[in-house]
Amino acid sequence: MGSSQEAYRYQKFLSQMIQSAEYYLYKKDFVTTVEQYHERKKSNPDAENEIVQKENLTKSSVDFTPNDLLVAIPKLLEEKENLAIAINKAKQTVEFDIDAMLAMNKLKQKFVEALSNMNSHKSCEKTTTGKGYKFNINNEQVSYVYDIIEKTTIDFDRNTVKALIKKYSKETDHVSTMLDRIVLTTQVDFEPKYDINDTLEELLVRE
Repeated sequence: MGSSQEAYRYQKFLSQMIQSAEYYLYKKDFVTTVEQYHERKKSNPDAENEIVQKENLTKSSVDFTPNDLLVAIPKLLEEKENLAIAINKAKQTVEFDIDAMLAMNKLKQKFVEALSNMNSHKSCEKTTTGKGYKFNINNEQVSYVYDIIEKTTIDFDRNTVKALIKKYSKETDHVSTMLDRIVLTTQVDFEPKYDINDTLEELLVRE
């Protein structure tokens, strides 16, 4: 077939085709036909009975039927399953565990996001106004205004956070570059059954 990159692109195409096909199976007006029986003779002996099929815009907008999809979707699923097996075999030719490396890289990237959020906080101070009540010399309750000084202090070592951001950003960038290179160079032994540029209707016509 070619590189892992092409295989993943084909895998995405198959997923989109399956999803598009299943979309129609969820539509009641696509998987059913509605007929109206106009029984006029019961009320008017001179009239004729008539069977009218309700207009179905979904069915009229495509050139395939529910039965076409029931044939096509299992074939698409089988194609995707066989492709997954071929991709897995290709992965085994690489000296690294690609899936484990990718999962670990995502965890480290999430950690960097959390650290970056922490690093955005700063120690600061702001003044707001409070209101209290007291009794004056006439023993009358009166209000008074006073300052509230609010101090925010970070509870972490910013230098440690910065160092961790730098360390894991460098590591994840390196792994991402390496994985990109592996995807481009690792060959997948698989012959596609479908054209990646096909629409769902074109794909069904070729079946």
